[in-house]
Amino acid sequence: MSRTRNDILISAFLVLFLLWVVWEARSWPFRTRLFPWAVGFPVLALALLQLAYSSWSVIRQRSMGEGNGSETREKATATAPLEPTSVGRRTLSIAAWTVAFALGFWLFGFRAGGPILSLVFLRFQARESWTMSVLYSSGVYLFFFLGFELTLGVPLPAGVIATSLGLQSFDSYLVNPVLNAILRR
Repeated sequence: MSRTRNDILISAFLVLFLLWVVWEARSWPFRTRLFPWAVGFPVLALALLQLAYSSWSVIRQRSMGEGNGSETREKATATAPLEPTSVGRRTLSIAAWTVAFALGFWLFGFRAGGPILSLVFLRFQARESWTMSVLYSSGVYLFFFLGFELTLGVPLPAGVIATSLGLQSFDSYLVNPVLNAILRR
């Protein structure tokens, strides 16, 4: 099978699955169906766009007379396969970073661990600039703090280290005085 046909099949399956998720949530109480709908409708729209794009590519190829030759062209333009040592090294790296993020969230909590680990990953693994790494890490912190703690009122755990020392989240000693100063004015 060609890659475009695989794209169509996967996109169609995803569209059907998301339609089922959104449809099943229709009779749930409002607060319960809010999550599947908040995630389901935007992802459904993206899946429909992907399905339309994949279908349009196949239709365009057939109208241009590339019907059977498209698979040969795809094979010719495909990137060279990676060496097994490179694949193994990348797999190990991904697994190690996944474990590092899980441990970091567990040890330091989401508010402190997320930005720290994002900064370390972006700077040293992805080799981004310091500016980009700091900006992205700040965005991660704001996502957890503003999105969960302030907006939704979901308290995020402080992490095992802070909890075992009887402390609040590590970032709260810097953020809480600033917030108190801002909100008092």
